Amino acid sequence: MQNTLKIVCAVAVPLCILAGCDAVHRVRAGADSKKVIEVAVFEGGYGIGWHQKIGAKYAETHAADGIRIDLWGDPRAVEKIKLRLLRGDPPDVIDMYGLPVWLLIGAGKLRSFTGTLDRPAYDTNVPWRDLFTKGTLDTFASAGQVYAIPSAFSAWACWYDARMFRDRGWSVPKTWAEFDGLCERIRAAGIAPIAFQGKYPGYAWNTLVTLIQRCGGLAAINRLNAMEPGAFTDPDVVRAARLLQEMAVNHFQKGAMAMTHTESQLQFVNGQAALIWCGLWLENEMKNSTPPGFEMRCFNVPAVEGGKGNPALLYGEGAEWIFVPTDARYPEEAVDFCRYMVSLENAPDMAGSIGVISPLKGGTPPSAVGPTMRSMLDMMNSTPGIFACRLSWLLMEWTNQVLNPSIAALLRGEMTPEVFCQRLEEGVAAARANPDIIIPPYVPYDPAAFGEES
Repeated sequence: MQNTLKIVCAVAVPLCILAGCDAVHRVRAGADSKKVIEVAVFEGGYGIGWHQKIGAKYAETHAADGIRIDLWGDPRAVEKIKLRLLRGDPPDVIDMYGLPVWLLIGAGKLRSFTGTLDRPAYDTNVPWRDLFTKGTLDTFASAGQVYAIPSAFSAWACWYDARMFRDRGWSVPKTWAEFDGLCERIRAAGIAPIAFQGKYPGYAWNTLVTLIQRCGGLAAINRLNAMEPGAFTDPDVVRAARLLQEMAVNHFQKGAMAMTHTESQLQFVNGQAALIWCGLWLENEMKNSTPPGFEMRCFNVPAVEGGKGNPALLYGEGAEWIFVPTDARYPEEAVDFCRYMVSLENAPDMAGSIGVISPLKGGTPPSAVGPTMRSMLDMMNSTPGIFACRLSWLLMEWTNQVLNPSIAALLRGEMTPEVFCQRLEEGVAAARANPDIIIPPYVPYDPAAFGEES
């Protein structure tokens, strides 16, 4: 555990220095409060307004218990709390992405939710665990313990303007060959086929993983998740990398590799590009820039001809993760607030306020969202299951130092698919041999249960 703590310190200290004096957010109980629950939230595309509203509602209903919620957000929240986690002075609840989660778990810094998940959910007699969509609790689970709760559902899709498609006579593609043909027709109409967030090449990882499943089935995903030798150099993975590269070289908007995520998304909503691969935050993040009449909709990654995977499966997982540190001052109250935030009572309002789909089964009724998110709900309702690849969460150094620069070179056409896959294979091999990296046991997907051959 000492080695793990040293690694976390090495990650945290430089970032904390950059954050300066703001790296410490201390909360002192006021005269009218017995317990102040500090909640730190990453302030990204969803903002923190909804979270503040839920915090106020919770405090109002628990006023007799002397509970007050102090909720703050910041785009640099991760940097501001890493050192606080290490020195034992963390917020009571942390809602964000970017923490070295498995290192913190190994260091005993994060509390398990397992016991709480077995208790009734906040608004029913059903165990909280049973309300979650199958697979959404898996990302930070190990040896029967669940160390994080998703407050949202995440999925990957291709987004388009249904009005543009209707006016041009274009159809949603069902196969990769149809997708390629669609992009050719879009270009012939004088529109860039695909906008891309090129300054953040990791955006293409989810598309690649889905193509790997389409080409090689869940068996290929299992090999990646288990970090098996040869998993990345498998012919099905090489084929998926080749399809991704061909899409980028042939159909990305000119200059895409120099664009930020918001720049590329602006190109999309302004009709300069017809398609964009993105997550579910797209609508809310671009709501102030999307012109009237734009009919944002989405479709799943098409089937690959001759592929082994079930094309109805959806790349999806939990998102907007919530953690309770073991050093929280009020851990029981913090966990109870998490139960309240991720509840059937509050899920429809979260959907209606910020366009977030709940990880709870039936938590987001179609009436709670507009047509854009209903198109995602349709995808979710039609899929036999979701899958994901854990490597980007598990191997953060590999992701930053190997995957991201390699996938950028692949997309630019500067690296062959074979070399790309070999680079990723060698990087995973080095991670596998590193005694300081925590690699929890992996529970494989059952291909037959998802309509695939084993």
